[in-house]
Amino acid sequence: MMHGPCGLSNPNNVCMRDGECRSYYPKKFADCTSDASNSYPNYRRRNDGKSVLYKKVLLDNRSVIPYSPYLLAKFDCHINLEICADMKLVKYLYKYIYKGHDKLSYHVISGVPQQLRDEIKDFQEGRWISAPEALWRIFGFPMSEIYPPVIVLPVHLEHHQPLRFGIKQPLEMIVKNPLSEKTMLTEFFSMNASDPDASRLNILYKDFPEYFVWVVVDRKWKLRKRQMVVGRLCTVSPFEGERYFLRLLLINIRCPKSFNDLKMVAGHQYSTFREACVHRGLLESDEYVDSCLSEAALFEMPSCLRSLFSMLLVFGITGDTQKLWDKYYPALSEDFGYDGLCSPFDVLCKTISAVDAVLMSMDRCIYDFPIKFVHGASVRLDKYSKDYIHECSIKVSDEDMLSIDHLNAGQQVIYDKITRKILSGGHGSFFLDGPGGTGKTYLYRALLAFVRSGGEIALAVASSGVAASLLPGGRTAHSRFKLPIDAEDKSISKISKQGSLAKMIYEAKLIIWDEASMANRYSIESLDLTLRDICSEPKPFGGKIVLFGGDFRQTLPIVVRGSREALINASFVSSHLWKDVEKLYLHENMRAREDPLFTKFLLHVGNGDIPYIYDDNIRIPSHMLVPFVDINSSLDELIRWVYPSFDDLLTNPHLLVGRALLTPKNDCVAELNDLLMDRFPGEAKEYISFNRTDDALQQAEYDDYLTTVSTSGLPPHILKLKKNCPIMLLRNLNPVQGLCNGTRLICKELGDNFIGAEISTGDFKGQYVFIPRIPLESSDKALCPIPFKRRQFPIRPCFAMTINKAQGQTLDFVGIYLREPVFSHGQFYVGISRSKTSNSVKILIHPDSKFQGGVDFTKNIVYKDIFLLAAIK
Repeated sequence: MMHGPCGLSNPNNVCMRDGECRSYYPKKFADCTSDASNSYPNYRRRNDGKSVLYKKVLLDNRSVIPYSPYLLAKFDCHINLEICADMKLVKYLYKYIYKGHDKLSYHVISGVPQQLRDEIKDFQEGRWISAPEALWRIFGFPMSEIYPPVIVLPVHLEHHQPLRFGIKQPLEMIVKNPLSEKTMLTEFFSMNASDPDASRLNILYKDFPEYFVWVVVDRKWKLRKRQMVVGRLCTVSPFEGERYFLRLLLINIRCPKSFNDLKMVAGHQYSTFREACVHRGLLESDEYVDSCLSEAALFEMPSCLRSLFSMLLVFGITGDTQKLWDKYYPALSEDFGYDGLCSPFDVLCKTISAVDAVLMSMDRCIYDFPIKFVHGASVRLDKYSKDYIHECSIKVSDEDMLSIDHLNAGQQVIYDKITRKILSGGHGSFFLDGPGGTGKTYLYRALLAFVRSGGEIALAVASSGVAASLLPGGRTAHSRFKLPIDAEDKSISKISKQGSLAKMIYEAKLIIWDEASMANRYSIESLDLTLRDICSEPKPFGGKIVLFGGDFRQTLPIVVRGSREALINASFVSSHLWKDVEKLYLHENMRAREDPLFTKFLLHVGNGDIPYIYDDNIRIPSHMLVPFVDINSSLDELIRWVYPSFDDLLTNPHLLVGRALLTPKNDCVAELNDLLMDRFPGEAKEYISFNRTDDALQQAEYDDYLTTVSTSGLPPHILKLKKNCPIMLLRNLNPVQGLCNGTRLICKELGDNFIGAEISTGDFKGQYVFIPRIPLESSDKALCPIPFKRRQFPIRPCFAMTINKAQGQTLDFVGIYLREPVFSHGQFYVGISRSKTSNSVKILIHPDSKFQGGVDFTKNIVYKDIFLLAAIK
């Protein structure tokens, strides 16, 4: 099944259009199948060196057409196959199948002069029905079947409901008929206002048909036993104005009692539905940014306000930045001029520098934004010069200096080896392998303290934001070295050799990259090329001393639709640089040293040494299990073990972040967080997101669908929070200040337009921060084929989290809920290694349907070939 030859070798081929192949052949070589931007796949086409001679042209895998040998043989014809995940294709097929019966339009012309002709009536009656369809209709058989049944709910403005009437029915009778005023929407309002059942249920308009049935004769809703019925609001275009905004409110506001009730926001009655949408955060508006800063300014915390202002600038949701600067400058500069000793000009310069320092930590500069200052007020250093000064002036804590004298034997050997290299001016690359809890971070901090205490530069980076926040001056590797996010072979970062960032890297005596086992091999190879270019040195990593660290027993790089072979190929161990890296090992588990048997068990799980019962299943010690009786009682027991009493824990809310429920998938995490948030004491506050499609013409079509999207990295459409509840960041807002993906915080203030929170872990523990709403995009195109942006607070409750998200974190009490088995290498090991002792871990395993009662085994997926490549001891 070859396509071609075409192109330059055969420009007259039928597939050629404007000098190019209309099917885009020949394709590119690819090691594995991946998604393209248009939701069609880029199929695996390996360069196996094989080719065929066809019409005097050599063709290889790049010209192979996707095909199925089975279908070719079965139907004995050419059938080309394409995997398509685009929502438009599904919609097209559905409409084509259910388009209705075939119709025939006809017009009979006679010699009689034509009378007045009703074309609409002719079209409706002029149809042809076949004998089988007629028989089917006579016996009343269903023409189609939909489960669950869908009821389309009307949306209309007040006194603008549609009316149905006969041709000869008098207008007076229509107006006087009391049923004319009743629609599903008006009776929905009436039921919420008068019926205690409707008020108690407190449900949305679209959920009403599940609990109430519409009586056509009386035109009213009647309570019934809950049934599986889906309500769908009729589609309304954004160009319809107020009706569209009414629909937006109806799909988000529970139990409204009237049209005016929908316009009521925080005790204020607005005149239009659009205004109500804006003040509820359901529409994008510069007024929201103004309200966010205005509300935060009431707390009189200028440093936090400057960080909030900088975040709003960086994430690009502000309109008139000059107007915002002029309006909130007094609040931004309040702490610089409170004593009256500084002149207004000095206060302005200090404020500009303070805001610029925050922007610099997020790789931006205040001059990137259209803000004008008084002549002479400026920042004298560019952002990279400030970055250079920041690295040179990082203060070494007394605790880190003392750690040098408290290293264990294994850490001391590695510490001495690295420091000797530094003192001798040598070069070399190392990989520090150590299971979770062996003190890798403790050793990194000691090495950083050694270099920085001597006035030299040491750069600390990590593959994840959480790991970076545990290192003084830590940054993500992509942020520090400007590495491409989707690195490919021969990629190189965009750092000018003449810039101060290159100078800082050139002068660095040590570079530490933590969690390098999680990084894609191309990112590390990109760093190698970058350092060789900056240092003008052909040696590996430009002759720098680079210490990588990680644990190949934990989850490896994420490969979309990747096989086991593709995943291993993406790992650091498959890079050509691996052979030049000296391997170092840590064995003593410092985190779990109080329980040596648990330490041994962890290593056996991570190495895959525990005997398998069958397939990938291993047996779990009985004292670590929560017996499965039924899902409700067993899950309740697990929850009560992790969170025994919220009232007691609230005396010190930071104790909450030392406890967590872990589970493999995000949908289960969302259910657990909702369940625990309901149990958490206090009054809940809901924040509703605004979802905007990239294509404005698709907005009305996908409004309802986008509210249901909940993928990895996106906050929920309806975010429910309570004061003092634990939350987790989902984006790197400012890693330098501890606000990175995975940071855990405690909610302290739930404003209408911002969230005040306190960082609860790491070096920034206790620091108060403001978090705004920002636009977010999903990185999972397979689960979300419609490109869109969601404006919401980039956080989730973190009573529960995925096992992958817990990687790099230490917890006091860990409850693992395996509703489904783990699905990737090292995932089970990561889950159980978050705690210090076996008594701090409880596991609830949901049995498969083929097993009666509870089970004491679960999957432990380990790719031992990774260990062979890494030569792990």
